[in-house]
Amino acid sequence: RERERELWELGRGGDLMFFFQTLSSNFFFFSTAIGKNAAFLQVQEMRSLEEEYDPSTAKKSDIESALEDEDSVVVLYVLLRAAARFFLTHGHLPGQYDGDVENDIGGLKTCVSALLSEWGIGSNIKDEYIHEMCRYGAAELHSVAAIVGGIGAHEVIKIITHQFVPFNNTFIFNAATGASQTFVL
Repeated sequence: RERERELWELGRGGDLMFFFQTLSSNFFFFSTAIGKNAAFLQVQEMRSLEEEYDPSTAKKSDIESALEDEDSVVVLYVLLRAAARFFLTHGHLPGQYDGDVENDIGGLKTCVSALLSEWGIGSNIKDEYIHEMCRYGAAELHSVAAIVGGIGAHEVIKIITHQFVPFNNTFIFNAATGASQTFVL
């Protein structure tokens, strides 16, 4: 009460009334929206990165079935995971330095093979994908970064506002074909 009287004396009491009126109308809108959209509510259980990266809890069968199609976007996922492993062992990304591209191809092949055998997957990835991963040399195309950044921002807005359903787990975007897909890995 004391604070409200001080605001009126300062000529700001109307702001307080406007605030309460807006709050009550927003509450009415919010409760109406919940009632209208209650049929679309759902609980999403996400897997953690630890579960995805742990070989004992990774969804190996999903990865293996996706890899049966040689041009699946999961190939990019496997290559990115192998590139991360390559970085940990060699201290740089495959193809990052122009003189090492040919040497890095063999190292990346080794990382891909180790990753697939760790998962118990017998399929192999085409050499042209491994060569291309080394050839691009950790370059970042700003047009692709803009698309993926926009998608990421959209997902953050979904999570913050609690509206719409966010992607569940891993999103892969292939800029060469314009294909994208989400996987629960």
